[in-house]
Amino acid sequence: MHNRVLGIGLTGKSLTDLERKIITETSPYAIILFGRNVGDAKQLRELVAEVKRIAKRPPLFMIDEEGGRVDRLRHLIPGLPSVESFGEGDQPVELSAWLGKIIGRALRYFDIEVDLAPVVDIRGDTSPKGLERRTFGHDPETVIELAGAFMDGLHAAGTAACLKHFPGIGIGSADPHYGATVIDISYNDLRNRDLVPFAALGNKAGAIMIGHGTYPQIDEPDLPATLSNKITTELLRKVAGFHGLAITDDMEMHAVSDYGSYESISERALRAGNDVVMFCSHIERVPDIQRFLAEKIKDDTGLRERVEEATRRTAAYRQHIGYLRRDGLPPAPKFDDLIDETARFVDVFEKTRHAQDGVIPDIERRKDSRTPGTGRTGREEWT
Repeated sequence: MHNRVLGIGLTGKSLTDLERKIITETSPYAIILFGRNVGDAKQLRELVAEVKRIAKRPPLFMIDEEGGRVDRLRHLIPGLPSVESFGEGDQPVELSAWLGKIIGRALRYFDIEVDLAPVVDIRGDTSPKGLERRTFGHDPETVIELAGAFMDGLHAAGTAACLKHFPGIGIGSADPHYGATVIDISYNDLRNRDLVPFAALGNKAGAIMIGHGTYPQIDEPDLPATLSNKITTELLRKVAGFHGLAITDDMEMHAVSDYGSYESISERALRAGNDVVMFCSHIERVPDIQRFLAEKIKDDTGLRERVEEATRRTAAYRQHIGYLRRDGLPPAPKFDDLIDETARFVDVFEKTRHAQDGVIPDIERRKDSRTPGTGRTGREEWT
């Protein structure tokens, strides 16, 4: 049961012996892919297929594929623009939906079930570090319309969505990859602005990612949302009316990882109301987390009931994905079909532009290496 509430990352483009052992013996609920896992189309398909073949219960595959600066497949399917750029030209709804469809078809081709998108944070006067050009608009109505269209495109292709970053980090003070990001906003302002897209789109998406922002006017000043019952349960379930799967952002980000051992923060995240807890870089720690949770669940009735609730939601989300795949477009027979559609999309997109360019060139995206001791986590790679 404890394995069904963990999401993990892989270290490279092929499985290590340790990864095979973990996947074979205690399959996690989800595997999150990053740029470090993507070589060419054949390699990525083989990696996904091997994991599903050796797992006792095949995990769901998830990936952050937004377009623009968060684009894990950029070396395979180049040219996907940032979603902020749709508001700078014509046909924003149509293009948002088409981008969602292209990404959804690409993920189906690789047998990746979930896109960790769209971002439904509402942009402030300036975007915090890490969120530049990733938001659909300055107001709830625009975000609902464009992010909703993007999600409809994903669903039409048979790919599931996950809204992020609850309860909204659009006016955050910093990048949570590196430390605390503070959203100093009143309860009424949060409810009437930032929560609105989550409430409108959440149950259709079926999954919402909880961010690591701190909300000093809502809960303890230094407590990340992922560890806050008031935010992850009361706001999410009772105020936003969400009934689906709550997923943490990567628990190895510095905004939350400094709050205790991986074992401790995994327990705290579950107690707060998260249903899936993500550890995206240090897979060697996963067996210890699994053993810790297994022992805790045996001895703690409250935690066991919380995990049982979480596993019901993980099962429901898996069923939701099954319906999307049944009713969506069939997977593309050839990778070249995806490239051809992307080229058509980019051509139409460029014709709708109003002189400025909203796509951050590859050369300007993060170039820092993921080397031990640099203080970086897997989730910020390529972000």
